[in-house]
Parts: sequence; C-alpha cells; structure tokens
Amino acid sequence: MAQETEAAATAPASAEKSGLEVSLAVGFQAGAGYVYKNGLRLDGQVGDVKLSDTANGGLVLAADLGYRINDHWFVGAFGQYSKVLVKNNPYSCPDGYDCSTNQIRLGPQVQYHFSPKASFDPWVGLGFGIVLLSSKIEGPLSIPTPAGTLTGHLAIDSKLRGPEYVSLTVGGKWNFGDNFAFGPYLNGTYARYTVRAGTTTVTLPPELGGTSTTSDLGPVDDGPYGLIILGVRGTFTL
Repeated sequence: MAQETEAAATAPASAEKSGLEVSLAVGFQAGAGYVYKNGLRLDGQVGDVKLSDTANGGLVLAADLGYRINDHWFVGAFGQYSKVLVKNNPYSCPDGYDCSTNQIRLGPQVQYHFSPKASFDPWVGLGFGIVLLSSKIEGPLSIPTPAGTLTGHLAIDSKLRGPEYVSLTVGGKWNFGDNFAFGPYLNGTYARYTVRAGTTTVTLPPELGGTSTTSDLGPVDDGPYGLIILGVRGTFTL
C-alpha cells in the first residue's frame, strides 16, 4: 500500500499543451449599422447607406495563427475573408447593375480555454484590428440629350477601411486527441469605416464619342457598424 501511495504521488502530471496552433473556420455573418453617412448615393441624393440596405449577410472563411502558450492561453492573430451577399437597392446597387463586395478583417487576439483537458473545452477570445471593404459596381447610365435619352456606362471602384475596436468570440470545441479539436463559435465585433477611396468612371455612349472620364469618389462621413458571425472551426496544435 505504501508503495502504491508513493507511486501515485510521484506520477508525472500530463504535459501542458503548447506549440504552434492553426485554426480554420467557415461561417455566416450578419451586420447592423452604416457603410457610410452623408455621402452621394446612386439615387442622386446625399444621405446614409446602411448595411441592411446593401447586403443579405456574408459567407465567411477565417483563420487563426499563433502560439499555444500552455493549456489555457493562446496568443496570435486572426484573419477573415467574407464574400458579401449583395442585394439590389436604389442607394448603392440599382436594378440592372452588376455589384460585388468583399471584406477582409485582420488583427491580433488572445484566447483563454476553460477546460483544456476535458472532452469539451469552452473558450473565449478577445482581439481588435483593421477592416477593409472593397466594392465594384457597374451598370447602365442614362444620359439626357436634345435628341432623347442615351445609355452610357457607369463603373465605381470603392474601397473603405477603418479600425475594428473590439472582436469578442465565445466558442467551444471537442478535443480529438492532443492535436485536433472541432466546434462552434460566435463572434461579435464593433468597427467603423473611417477612410474612403476609389474612383467613378463614366463612359459616354458611341453617339457622344464613347469617351471615358474618371474622377475620385466624393467625401462621406464615418460608418459605424457591428457584425455577428456564427460558424464552426477546426484547430490543429503542431
């Protein structure tokens, strides 16, 4: 009995999890807030453009890369690409226009894992970063002339960027051995588009010479917004 007690006391504890860690995720995002405020819209008015006006959400591909310091703590960076599901609207994508938008999110983050040795490990992550939104809009442009209305072409290349002030993630994962885990996550963000750049190109119809004129996009006010992202992710510890 004494020998068994001594052996139990001297048995080594299970090793702390550490090493390079990579996570890959897919999901869906929805948002509320503004793309911009007080800007010239495609309906010819100066006003606001909301996320709810322009999109039906987005399809998400995401990745985390960093170092698992120990069982509980991960420090690294996140990146996300979203294919925005653009919808027709009079402000930014009128009927008959071809519109495409994608978003990129990048930044540092930390994660804390509550039950790393259990079969299911709940965790929470906190980060911040930068957001880039790229849009291309093309379609017909009606040009009135003394002989009647002719049809030219309008092309807009817009790029917005700004800070993501906070990115809070909660999730959980089932551990399949020491090196792989899989589970759901929910990510909430608050960010603001603060810088707008890009061009507007107007091409006249052949009857008016077919020439093209390019100008810079006009100024707009900041667009604050938030996102909710729900998905699943697999994590590899190397």
